[in-house]
Amino acid sequence: MPDKTSGLTGSSAKYVDELSSGAAWNAQAYYRSKMFIVGLLYSGYTAGGSLENSSDKILTTYLAPQLGMCIPIGESFGIAFNGGFGGMWLRNNGTVYEKDRIATGSTLGINLGVKGIYNFSKHFGLSLELLGISANLHSYDTKYHDQTLKVRCADALHLNQLTFSLGLKYSL
Repeated sequence: MPDKTSGLTGSSAKYVDELSSGAAWNAQAYYRSKMFIVGLLYSGYTAGGSLENSSDKILTTYLAPQLGMCIPIGESFGIAFNGGFGGMWLRNNGTVYEKDRIATGSTLGINLGVKGIYNFSKHFGLSLELLGISANLHSYDTKYHDQTLKVRCADALHLNQLTFSLGLKYSL
């Protein structure tokens, strides 16, 4: 399988790597019955990079209602599956030839996750999660030289995120 930088020159490959190697975070709140989960997911991603006479500082935000199920495995362990459809927002505070260029856009996205849960007390536990989020942006607004233009993408701009996280879980 080819990597994401095949065919690019050295500086282009470094730039692509910078934009795909940022920081991601998420928070989830949900109500869980014995088996079913209803909740909300918030996730974010930020990265920055520069190439020749331009730079990008990207922030994506995703917010979605969640549905899922939890399968208990003994007293302390469980496996949870969740998914949802939500909104994805993109903001790029970039520059071109040292002039600010701000791009913004929004679209619908989908997420799927699987999580292992270990409860070490009645209220606290650890979770290990694999979460995938995907959205396609077909147009965005860009402000450059005090003009705002609507840019329509010939090919959709793919906003995909795959995270593996370890987190603290608190239950009421």
